[in-house]
Amino acid sequence: MALGNTIKKIANDANKAESPVRILDADVISDSPLSIRLMKNNKLVFSEEFFIIPESLTDHTVQVQTPRGTETHTILNALKAGDELTVASIQGGGSYYILGRKGK
Repeated sequence: MALGNTIKKIANDANKAESPVRILDADVISDSPLSIRLMKNNKLVFSEEFFIIPESLTDHTVQVQTPRGTETHTILNALKAGDELTVASIQGGGSYYILGRKGK
């Protein structure tokens, strides 16, 4: 029974622990150079180096297989001034992962 109690205690402690990830609102205030403001706070404006940006939120090329063969296409989806974002902050900070744009 001691093992069962230990497992319960570990589970309870884990549930009480502070979440290591915070989800934040952000917005792009400049796209060249990229500057992103967290939580509408002008004191929390960071440059691109602080963010992990998924390829889907960048301009990038993809290869597409069509009946005519392989074609290369450019996807124009880079972040632009005015975009509203959802960002994950890893506890201990210093870097943020952009989860995606908010719908308008």
